[in-house]
Amino acid sequence: MLRPTSLASSLAVLHWLLSLSPLLSAASFVAPPANNNKPARFVGAAMSDLKLRREDMAVSPGRRPSEVAVGLNTKAWKAEVDAERQRGVTAVRLRHILVESDELAAALHKQLQEGMRFSKLAALTSTCATSEKGGEIGWAGLDDEHLDAILPRQLRATALEMKPGDVRLERSARGVHVLQALDVFQSLHIHSEPRTRALQGGGYRPRPLIELLRASHAALPGGAASAEQRDFRELTGGALAAAERGGALRRKPTMLYSMQSMGCQMNSADAERMEGSLRELGFAKAEDPAEAQVVVLNTCSIREHAEAKVYSYLGPHALRKRAGEDMAIVVAGCVAQQEGEALLRRVPEIDLVMGPQYANRLGDLLEGVFNGQQTVATAPTHVMEDPAQPRRASTVCAWVNVIYGCNERCSYCVVPTTRGSEQSRPREAIRKEIEGLVADGYQEVTLLGQNIDSYGRDLQPPLRFADLLREMGSIPGLRRMRFVTSHPRYMSERVIDAVAEVPALCEMFHFPFQSGDDQVLRDMGRGHTVAKYKQIVSKIRARLPDAAITADAIVGFPGETEEQFQATLRLMEEVRFDQINTAAYSPRPHTPSALWDNQVDEATKKDRLARINRLAATHALERRQRYLGRVEEVLVEQRNPKRPEQVKGRNRQGCPVFFDGDADELKGKLVPVRIVEALPYSLVGELDERSFVGGRYAAEDGEVVLEVT
Repeated sequence: MLRPTSLASSLAVLHWLLSLSPLLSAASFVAPPANNNKPARFVGAAMSDLKLRREDMAVSPGRRPSEVAVGLNTKAWKAEVDAERQRGVTAVRLRHILVESDELAAALHKQLQEGMRFSKLAALTSTCATSEKGGEIGWAGLDDEHLDAILPRQLRATALEMKPGDVRLERSARGVHVLQALDVFQSLHIHSEPRTRALQGGGYRPRPLIELLRASHAALPGGAASAEQRDFRELTGGALAAAERGGALRRKPTMLYSMQSMGCQMNSADAERMEGSLRELGFAKAEDPAEAQVVVLNTCSIREHAEAKVYSYLGPHALRKRAGEDMAIVVAGCVAQQEGEALLRRVPEIDLVMGPQYANRLGDLLEGVFNGQQTVATAPTHVMEDPAQPRRASTVCAWVNVIYGCNERCSYCVVPTTRGSEQSRPREAIRKEIEGLVADGYQEVTLLGQNIDSYGRDLQPPLRFADLLREMGSIPGLRRMRFVTSHPRYMSERVIDAVAEVPALCEMFHFPFQSGDDQVLRDMGRGHTVAKYKQIVSKIRARLPDAAITADAIVGFPGETEEQFQATLRLMEEVRFDQINTAAYSPRPHTPSALWDNQVDEATKKDRLARINRLAATHALERRQRYLGRVEEVLVEQRNPKRPEQVKGRNRQGCPVFFDGDADELKGKLVPVRIVEALPYSLVGELDERSFVGGRYAAEDGEVVLEVT
């Protein structure tokens, strides 16, 4: 957060926050009384008129309590989101395989489902001239008549109904087409209005930033003559790179941005993609956020008081804007999706409110902002493949999204209403991104998904996550791969086998248990039992005895008794987790459990959180004792910021390891480290260059050539 540099600015921020105090009270979600009949916000526009009442929490036939969170069942909710996503699709990026018979097409369809590369099958079997390019057709819309000879209009109409990753068999006069959708392009579903009112305070009405951008561009060599006639797209998209290549810009580039991201790994990945888009526009990162003309706050709504934190962060920037500074304020992420237009009403200095599904379309949305529009983008949409290169926070390890959203209806969780229903990325797109990372020298990739084991079940034909793991983990040159987050309801033995058999896959599993009591799990809508969870743990320990098992747990869930809390502690004693992320339950907007009248008091939640944390730390320290004296394979990631003479890395189980070494020399390398000290959540070691590292080694083609125990 920005720190005021003077007493005067401190008082100004305090005054601004006090002016919002009624709004902050409204933003802090408190469970309403039993007869509450206030409207709730939902993902789809057609859902906004539904009302959520306490009596609606009764279970109807065919509906779980957790499904009533949005006043309808999951099937209807998902259908609404899917229909909204398809609206406005104007083009699809396609490839196809053209064959003569239905039988051959069906056989190819099956091979694709089993993991065969589409491009290879196209080169081998397609009778179309596109076979030379792996079947690539490119972007296709209804009016693209130049494609009639390759893909008739009626098939292009069918293709517009497909989701990225889908494969369909369609017949035309040319034969049978095996069609695959790689990406979709759709018009933005946004609400945008020009700024017409002056801001409170000094009565200043912000001028469109396009004027500032033109002025900045005019300062470049040769730019003065043409800047006034150019639009946003002409003034961005490489201006910074061109200036740097010419050596003309030793002063500030066209514009500066700042990025503040809160929350989970998914948010971190989204922030990297948004930063990539800003760099693509020619903007540079400001060393001091107070100097940025584009301020982006990527928000998280998973915990209590999330909204208040957003307003607190926005305070200094809102005051800058009121004082007449030329700047744009962007609120992205889950709080943006949750609050929508309400954010603009509460903080009119904000220019853009955008949900996480628009992270890779920040450049498109900023075009309206720079032309003086206030914009809200929260409608469901397909997450398009990002043409911009993410600005990665690390040069060693990278996040790669494989599935967005979540179809689960856990009664405490806000994620489905902020990130939408599940959307798996095409397998080929994931592979292309990872291959690019390997080519750029990245050593480790972490696959991301809110419910990653669900990968592929929304595609046609359906794919399995275990098969994706095997394919991506076998990409030549990739040294390590991890994945988060798994769900006990969907995690299969096939995933455990893949981790055991593919050398690059690290021996660690993160799958939350949330509670050790079956009744609490039912109230949560988790869809699994304690016995099911322990069964998965037993299978992991039998197949991979040294694997790390980490989890999440919630204490103080509505109605949780002391006995039920003790059941959670007993489960921990049985499993002995390597690490647990713990949280005291907090009611979140538009979730069923927030409305229940059996809330646990704060003192009890605080006490239980302290007790579970003590036990979790005890088990973490106990689990790390097994590393003492061992030589571990450590991937060096960075210098230890607290002790510059040390470097920081992680072993295959994901545990941080610190040891003396030269960060400039060791960063990005896999090195053998003998562990000499075990702490609850980290290890200390010594570089041992004489030893082989325990683990599995693979040749470039993925074949195991050496195993060391």
